[in-house]
Order: sequence, then C-alpha cells, then structure tokens
Amino acid sequence: MDSVSEIRFGNNDIFATGAWDGYIRFYSILSQHGIQTQIALDFKSVIDCQEPQVHNLISRVLSISWKRDMTMIFAALADNTVRVYDIKTGQNIILGYHDDCPARQVFWNDDLQALVSLGFDKKLRLWSLKQNTMGMKPSPIYELNLTSIPTVGEQDQNERMFAYADVDCKIKWFSWDKIRGSLNSTVSRNIFEIEDSKLGNRSQISALAISHNSKQMGYCSVDGRGAVVELTDRLEALNRIVYKCHKREEDLKTSFKTEKINTYYAVNSFQFNSRSYDWVSTSSSDSTIIFWDLKKKNKITTIPFDAPVIASQVSPDGYFLAYATGYDWGQGLDGIDNRFANNVGAIFIEKHQLLYV
Repeated sequence: MDSVSEIRFGNNDIFATGAWDGYIRFYSILSQHGIQTQIALDFKSVIDCQEPQVHNLISRVLSISWKRDMTMIFAALADNTVRVYDIKTGQNIILGYHDDCPARQVFWNDDLQALVSLGFDKKLRLWSLKQNTMGMKPSPIYELNLTSIPTVGEQDQNERMFAYADVDCKIKWFSWDKIRGSLNSTVSRNIFEIEDSKLGNRSQISALAISHNSKQMGYCSVDGRGAVVELTDRLEALNRIVYKCHKREEDLKTSFKTEKINTYYAVNSFQFNSRSYDWVSTSSSDSTIIFWDLKKKNKITTIPFDAPVIASQVSPDGYFLAYATGYDWGQGLDGIDNRFANNVGAIFIEKHQLLYV
C-alpha cells in the first residue's frame, strides 16, 4: 500500500520487507533447478506494526533486522520507538526510544546480544532483550554521541564491524571489539575510523554496504556515483575505486543546436556478493538494477524496471537479490502523478544467467 523502506534476508531464501504503510511482510523464494533454474516468489505472512501507537503517530516502518535464529524481527518505527516482534505471534515489545525523532536503522548483533539503533537524533544506542523496565521508559545499555545526523548505516554479515555515513559526507566505521566489555558506558569515545567521501563534499551518501568478510566497504551518492574501499585486517582503508554508476547522457534539441545533457540519479542500494569479490550491484532511482565487475570496471548487465528501484539486498549465499520498486521521491512532487506501482521481486544470480520475478 506504500513504498518499501528496507529489505532484509533471514536466511538464503526467506526475506522480509518493512514499508511506509506500517507493515512488515515476509516472502519465500521458491527455486527449481534443472537445465534452466526457475524461481517464484511466495508471500508468507504479515505483521501489523500499528499497535500500540505512541502519541497517536502512525507506526511507519523505517528499518528492520532479523534475530539470527529467525524467531524475532526488530523494527525502527516513525513514532521514535524501537521494537521487537515475535515472528509467530506478532506480539511486540518496545525495546527503546530515540529523542524527538526516529531511528534511521536497526541492526541485531548476536555476539553482543543487543539491538543497535542508529538515530536521527545523533545517537547510536544498544538495547538489551533482557532489560526489565517495570513500566518505566527503557534505557540503552550503551550509547554513543555522534557528531552529525546519519544518512545511512550498515553492519557486515559476520557482525564484526559497523559503518555509517552522515550529512557532512563523512564515512565512519569501527570494530565492535572496541566496545566489547564496556556496554554499561554512556560516554562518547573516539573509536571510529573516518574518511571524507571521495564522491565530493556536496554528494550526500544514500547507500552503504560492507562485504561479508569485512575486506571491502562501498558507498554511493544521490548523484549517481559510487566508491569501493579496500580494508585491512585492522579495518584501515587502503585502495579506492570511484566510478559513475547511474548517469544518463541525453540529447537536448533546441532551435539552434543539440546539446548533451547529463542526468544523475540517486543510488538507493549498493550490494556486495559473498560468492565474488568483484561482483556488486546498484539499484537506482533511474528504474534500473546494474550488476558490475569491479575488477574490469565494467557493467555486467542492466535490468530495467517500470519504476524506481527503492531497496534491494543480496541473500547470504549470494544466489538471490530481492528488490522493491515504487516511488522514492527522486522527482519530488512531480513524481506523484506517475503513480509508480509498489512491487517486490527477486533475481536469481548465476555467473552467466540472471532470472527475475
């Protein structure tokens, strides 16, 4: 009923979507292997996040994250709450709050046994499932004060490191080992590695990803550019690749001459693939998903859609990419009249084959 805000895989063939209509939906990818692999998408169930409402605000779902055993799913809602939902019953508990604004994203960390929430209030907070508030407002078990408002964040597949980008076009990251054993502290510490965006100091970062082995980190901007950073074992930055990923060059004809006009589109998702260090994908406001070969610095293929691709994620095993299309406000109020359909689909990824539903 509204655009998808985020997609997250629970395992290799089950994923969930959070949406602006206040629902979390669950899907299963069905595949049949033979001479040619066939795939289909099966809608499984839904959780209504509207109750209980806080301050009569609609509980739009901004971000979701699975518990590793897939018994629970966590959500950041527009009413400033951070909640945990029982997958079977849909019952929920408010784990925490952010101050006067919602959390941008949430990430479950199984090793820390804590939920991480990245807030628009410039707070990084960790919440425990074991806290007993006895009717009082819950308190985080750890808190970091951030210097600027975050635009996007990510945690690697093995939950070793965390990274985020902010409105000052800086990318900051650290290893969770730096706070292990100090979860009762609320004092901000300088634990981040920091670099200025290589995409320009006016290009807001709109997508961020970390490879499954924490050896690479990628980020993209609202003006269609991307960068990939190689990381050492100590998570220090090494080599960087910067490229233009979603740009269209069109001819503008006037009475006197024809001019080349470059139009840049926001990148809504950047994804690594656990089966290859060189394959990445970008999903964009230009209604395409592009697969790239970083080693050759070439496009592998471009998949067009009839609406902006607003979210995507690759499965842990690297064989599927789940995506959602809809309106991402890339065209401002003018785009409302286009009435883009809100669809969810999947792509099967093979070395020489791409199939999608």
